[in-house]
Amino acid sequence: MSVNIEVLSHQDSLYEIANKQWELLDALEAKYVNVDMSNILREGQFLDPIWFLKDASSIKSINFKTLFPNREQYPLELICRVVCYQLSTFQGVATETNFARLRAFVNQIVNSGQWDNIMCAERNQPFTMFSAIESEVITNITQTRLVVNGGISNGAFDFLNKVYHLKDIEDLNVFILGITLPWVEQGIGVNEWLEQQREVTGVIKENSFYAPMPFENVSSLVQNALPIIDSSAELLEFFGEFGSLLNDFGNPHRAKNSKRAKLTIEKYKEVISPILPIEYAHHTVNEDFIPVKGKWITNFFNLTKSACIWIILLSTGLRNIDMRNLRIGCCQPSKRYEGIWWLVADVQKTKNRLVIPVGEPTYKAVKLLEAIRFSHEGGFLISSSKHIASKKSWGRQLNADELGKTQHGTTLNDLLKILPSTYNFSISTIAENDSEATAHCIRATLAGYISQNTNAAILILKRLFGHSNALMPNEYIYRNPLVVKKRKELQTKLCEDMAKDMAFAVTYGQVGGRNGERLLKGAKSIKSEIERESQLNNQSLTEMELFQTLEERLTELYLDDMKNGETYSLLTPMAVICNRACNNTSDSPCAAQINRQERIASGIKKAITNALSTLPNPSQCVGASCSDALLGKKWLCNLGPLIQYYI
Repeated sequence: MSVNIEVLSHQDSLYEIANKQWELLDALEAKYVNVDMSNILREGQFLDPIWFLKDASSIKSINFKTLFPNREQYPLELICRVVCYQLSTFQGVATETNFARLRAFVNQIVNSGQWDNIMCAERNQPFTMFSAIESEVITNITQTRLVVNGGISNGAFDFLNKVYHLKDIEDLNVFILGITLPWVEQGIGVNEWLEQQREVTGVIKENSFYAPMPFENVSSLVQNALPIIDSSAELLEFFGEFGSLLNDFGNPHRAKNSKRAKLTIEKYKEVISPILPIEYAHHTVNEDFIPVKGKWITNFFNLTKSACIWIILLSTGLRNIDMRNLRIGCCQPSKRYEGIWWLVADVQKTKNRLVIPVGEPTYKAVKLLEAIRFSHEGGFLISSSKHIASKKSWGRQLNADELGKTQHGTTLNDLLKILPSTYNFSISTIAENDSEATAHCIRATLAGYISQNTNAAILILKRLFGHSNALMPNEYIYRNPLVVKKRKELQTKLCEDMAKDMAFAVTYGQVGGRNGERLLKGAKSIKSEIERESQLNNQSLTEMELFQTLEERLTELYLDDMKNGETYSLLTPMAVICNRACNNTSDSPCAAQINRQERIASGIKKAITNALSTLPNPSQCVGASCSDALLGKKWLCNLGPLIQYYI
C-alpha cells in the first residue's frame, strides 16, 4: 500500500504556524491584561475567571470558566473577552446586553456540535481562525436549532455579528479577517436574516411582551404619589432653599450636617413628616445640635423623585430612555386651552419629537423634578442622586450636553421602586413570575387602560406613543391580557344581550324574513316539547309561564350557538341580524361579488372554494332579501338613526 506524503517547507509547517498564532495571541493578551475595567466591573481585572458587573440588575456576573470549561477553548475565550471589552467601552453597548449575547453565542452556536473547534487548541498547537466559519454551517446550525427546539435567540447571532464588525480593531483583526456570515453575504441585517430562517423552518417567533400592572396596583401608586404632588407649592420652596444651602456650602456633606439644613427641614416639618418622618443622627455636632441624618435627606429627595416619575410615566407612557432624556423646561402651559400643559419629549427610537397634552398633576411633578437636585450641572430633568455629576462614561469624557444625565435604565427602574418600598405596596405586574414593573410595563398598562375605555385606542396610542403606523399600537392592545379579558367580557355580554333579544322576539312572534320563519318553526317545536314535559310531570303551566320557559330555553340555545361559533349573529348596518351558519360553504349574497372577483384574479375554480367556508361581508349587507337575515322589531328600530346618519 502506497501513501502520498506532502513535504512542506519549514516556514509552512504546522509547528511554525502554531508558534506564530500563539505569539499573536500572547500579544493580544498582553495588550489587554492591564486595561482599566472600572467602567464594566465592580472590581477585578481583565483575566479574572469571574467578571462581577458594575451597576447590574439582571446579570450580576459572568463566569468564563463555566462558559469555556475546556483548556483548549482559551483562544476563543480570550477573543470573547476582548470583544466584550470593546463593545462595552467603546461601542456604547450595555454590559449586561453583551454578556447575555455572549452566553447565547456559546450555548447555541459554540456548543451546537457544528462549531468544529474554531479558535480552540492546546497550548502551542495550531488552531483554525474565524475565517474557517462557513455561511452554510451557520445556516445549518440555525435551522437545526429552530426545528429541534422550536426557537432561537437573536442574541447569539447578534454577538457573532458584533465580532464581524470588529474586524478592523488592531491586534484583533488577524483572528477575525476573512469571516463570512450568511446575512452579510445577502446584504441584510442579522435580525432580518433570522426571520427568513424562521419562515423557512415554519417557526414563528413569539415577541417579548411587557406585562401590564393590575389596576389595583396602579391605584395604590396614585394614592401614594398624589399627596406628594399636591404639596408641590411648599416642597418647591423647600427644595429651592435647600439648593441655595448646597451652593453656599460648596461641600454637600457639610451642608447636610449643618444646623442650617436642620432648621430648613424643620421649617417645612408639617409638609415633610407625613411624606417621610424626619430621622436625626445619633451624635451632636460640636456639642451644639443633633443634625438630621444625611441618609434621610438623600432618601427624601429620591422618594419625591420616585413619586414624580411615576406620575409622569402614568400620564405619558414614555420609554425609559425617553424619560431620562427629558430636559428642564420640557413642560409648558397651553396658550389656548386652560388646564392643559404640553410636555415635549424627543423619542430616541424614531427620532421624532412628541408634544403630549398633560394635566396639572404631571406639570407639578415636572416642576418638582426641576427643583430636586443635588448638583446643578446639566440640563436633564431627572438629575443624578450624586452630589457631583459624572463627567465620564463608557471610558470617554462626556460633552457639556450629556452632563448630569442618568446614564443607565436600571437607575431609573431603581428609582421607581423607592415609592412602593417606602409605603409597602406592590408594583408587581400580571406576569406569572410576579415581576416588578419597569417603565415599559407602565407603557403597556397605559395602553391597556386606554384600549379598555375607548374605541379609538389605536389612533390615540399611535399619537401618544409616537408610532409611525398602527402595527405597534395594535400589538399593545391585542397582546395585553387585561384588554383581552375586558374584550371577552364585552363579547360575552353582547352575545347574552343579543340572545335575549332574539329569544324575546321569537317567543312573541316579532321576527320576520326567511330566517325568522325557520326560527319560529323551531320555537313551535320547543314549545310543544315544553307542554309534553309539563303533562308528563303532571304540571299545569299558565300561558305566561309557558312563554317564560320558552324564552329561557331559546336564550340558552341561541347563546350556546354564539359561544360555540355555530352562527355569526352579527347586527349589520341594514339593522338585521346575520344568523348565517359558520359551516355554510356557499357564498353569502353580501360577499358573492367580492369572492367572484377574487376567484377570477387568483385563477381558483369555484368548485374548490365551495369546499371552503367563506366569511360574510356585513358592510355589503343586502338586508331582508338574504335568507340568513333575521328581522326583528327591537333591532329594526335602529335602522332609522342609521339612515339619518348616512343622509
